Amino acid sequence: MRTENGFRWDRFLVEEEEAGDRLDRWLARRLGIPRTQARALIQAGQVRMSGRAAKPDARVPAGAEIEVHWEGPGLKPTPFPLPILYADEAVVVVNKPRGLPVHPVGPIRGPTVVTALLAQGPLAGGDPQRPGVVHRLDAPVTGALVLARTPEAYASLVQQFKERRVRKEYLAVVEGEVEVEAGAIEGRVGRDPHEPWRMGLQTKGKEARTEFTVLRRAQGRSLLLVRPVTGRTHQIRLHLGAIGHPVVGDPFYGKGTGPLLLHAWRLGFFHPRDGAWREFEAPPPPELASWLEGEEGSTGPR
Repeated sequence: MRTENGFRWDRFLVEEEEAGDRLDRWLARRLGIPRTQARALIQAGQVRMSGRAAKPDARVPAGAEIEVHWEGPGLKPTPFPLPILYADEAVVVVNKPRGLPVHPVGPIRGPTVVTALLAQGPLAGGDPQRPGVVHRLDAPVTGALVLARTPEAYASLVQQFKERRVRKEYLAVVEGEVEVEAGAIEGRVGRDPHEPWRMGLQTKGKEARTEFTVLRRAQGRSLLLVRPVTGRTHQIRLHLGAIGHPVVGDPFYGKGTGPLLLHAWRLGFFHPRDGAWREFEAPPPPELASWLEGEEGSTGPR
C-alpha cells in the first residue's frame, strides 16, 4: 500500500501462473469481487498496470505491478439509522440491516456499517479503510456484528475469532424439508476460478465445518439453527446449497430471488476489557420472525 497526494493505492503483483489473463478477470479474482465491479474500477481510472491506466481486456504479464485506488484520504462518516444492540468505549454490537455492506469495497460510495458508526464515535484497529472490523456479514445477510473501538479490543476479538472461542448462531430458512434433525457439513471452501464472486468446494480450499439443527418444517421449507464452526466467506450459503438445501433467496448457491433468509441471530464473546462472557441476540427481520413464532404452519421437528 502507498499514498499519492493523500490517496491510498493498494499494490498487487501478477504471479507466473496468472500471466495472460484479462485485467478485469484477474482483478475480480484477486479482490474477490464481481467482474462487473472490477471493470467499473478500471473504467473509472482507479486501476493502474505498471504505472499506467489500462483497459479491462488488457492482458496482465507476469511480474506486473497492479495498483488499485479505493478511497480518498479518509473514510467519510455517513449518518445512517443503524440498530445498536450494545456499545461501550471498547466495542459496539449492531443488528446489521439487509443490503448494508460492512465496509466500503471498490466503487461503493454509499453508507456502510463502518461509515455509519464513525458518525457516532471512533472505531480502531486493523486496516484504516475498514477500522474495527473483526468479522463480516454479506451485504444481504442481517444480524449481529461486533466492531472494535480500540486497538486493544480489536486485537482481543481477532484472537478470539482465530481460536474459535466466539459463539455464532444463525437462523436460515432453506428450500426443502430437511429430513435429519441435526447434522454437520464439512467441505473445503475456495474461490471459484471461473466466477470469483462465488465460492466453491475445493480440494485445496480452507477447512470448513457447519453444524445445523432443524427447528421447523413447513410448506416445503425448513428453519435451521446454524452454527458455523469456522468462518469462511459464504460458508453457510455454500454448504447448505451443497447438500441440496440452499438458503431461500440465494441467487449464488440456489435459484432464489427476493430477500436472503439468513440472519446472524446470536453472538457471544469474551469482553476485551474485563474478560467477562457477553452474549447478544439480534431480533430477526419480519420474514424470519414469523418462522420463530410458528406462523408458517410448521409441523415442528420430527
